[in-house]
Amino acid sequence: MNGYMDKASKYYLPSYENISKPRKGNGQLFFKNGKWCFSFAITFELKNEVSSEEKEVGVDRGLKYIAVAGDKEVGKYIHFSGKHIGHIRRKYSRLRRIFMKNKNMKALKRLENKEQRIIQYWNHVISKEIVRFAKKQGASIIKIEDLKSIRSMKKFWKRSDRNINSWAFFDLEEKLTYKAQLAELEVVKVNPFKTSQECSNCGNVVKKNRRGSLYTCSCGYKKDADVNASFVISTRPSNEEKAITAT
Repeated sequence: MNGYMDKASKYYLPSYENISKPRKGNGQLFFKNGKWCFSFAITFELKNEVSSEEKEVGVDRGLKYIAVAGDKEVGKYIHFSGKHIGHIRRKYSRLRRIFMKNKNMKALKRLENKEQRIIQYWNHVISKEIVRFAKKQGASIIKIEDLKSIRSMKKFWKRSDRNINSWAFFDLEEKLTYKAQLAELEVVKVNPFKTSQECSNCGNVVKKNRRGSLYTCSCGYKKDADVNASFVISTRPSNEEKAITAT
């Protein structure tokens, strides 16, 4: 570049009506993969105006499918396979064990940073598509399981990778929340207790009804287990609603 940029280009950020008082933050110029890149942060406040028509979409998170978003009312859903991410995690898990055994902390740090960048990219893609699906279905609320407790995270963890697994799911939650707010949708949390065992058709809760990837209920209802769970989540009362009812 000989000390200057010989070509300039403009990029216009999308405009959102519910953003007020945007403030530019620090920027960083860096060279990556043969290209000069510039990144910067913007801080802004959101006017969270949710529609009075509270149609709801539920999102189930897991390992086979990173996420399944379901609209029980019309029976539509979208899912995002965890096969590719699973392959990446297994590969990096093996390398992580090798680096830890050899006490190569610099290589371990580089590996973790690279893994996080890959996961962040896919979480951006998935959260964007979930919001798009919710908007297409005419929903104003996206419901997710409240995974703040260690017990509720058990289905995602392998002991050796619990830190990266839990981080990845909370990163997806964070990205989904702010993308939903930009689209004037609300993300609320529900109790995750036995969402995988409950029938979204009749409400019956039987552990053996879920066998592998299929959910079969005595009422005759049969569905992919993760899709059924997303339907159940969509009908669960939010934690806030339960607190109001209790008082």
